[in-house]
Amino acid sequence: MSTLTSWARRIFPVLALAAVGSLVSCAKPATDVLPSGTMNILGPVPAFEPNALPLDWVTDGKVGPGQLSVVHLDGIPSLKVVNGQHSFVAVKPTRASLLATPYLSWSWNMEPQGKGIHPVRLVVGFHGGVSNNPGWESQPLALPGVILPPHDRAIVIVWGPSALARGSITKPQSKPRNQAAPRYTARGGSENTGNWWFETIDLQDIYRRTWPGDAIPNTRISFIGIAAAPGRKASAGYISGLRLSR
Repeated sequence: MSTLTSWARRIFPVLALAAVGSLVSCAKPATDVLPSGTMNILGPVPAFEPNALPLDWVTDGKVGPGQLSVVHLDGIPSLKVVNGQHSFVAVKPTRASLLATPYLSWSWNMEPQGKGIHPVRLVVGFHGGVSNNPGWESQPLALPGVILPPHDRAIVIVWGPSALARGSITKPQSKPRNQAAPRYTARGGSENTGNWWFETIDLQDIYRRTWPGDAIPNTRISFIGIAAAPGRKASAGYISGLRLSR
């Protein structure tokens, strides 16, 4: 099993503490924050083609035919994400200041899932806020030619099994050398599936609640993306208008 595929597997529920090594230090992405203080991550007219990602996105794991495609649902252009037997994650490097652009907004429409959280979710990586960082440069998680943005924190934004859990943060048990990725429930409940919902969350508040000892002024949003958990009944999620703002 490659280290790249291993990283994709660990994000459910464990996301690695670190990302890539010296290759990343000489290939940092440029910031795309507009003068208005916004950064478009996805949509409202996604720059996707079926089963293809823009050049500035990074994908990790096995993506099968039809698992990432552009569709119009209720007249809204969106990225259709379908889980399968293998996990995958697709992210856009952002390198944006958490203090300057703390708000993440998007619209989503989720098909009913089985038990537990929906297999389609958002992922956000952070870097720079950890004191006494144990050296992420020594923990490469990419194959030659593939770069994952460096990160020392990450959170998974999920559609939960119950609407009552909205706004809650769950911290799975960590393992040595790996940090379990906390889960933030942005919405949930089978009664809310099949409809479009617009969300805006405060990443700074979520970060502070999750890691109260970190240095917020030093923290940057390293990447934002979409992931799908493996080995469950297929259940699509539709994502549109993913954006950072201040």
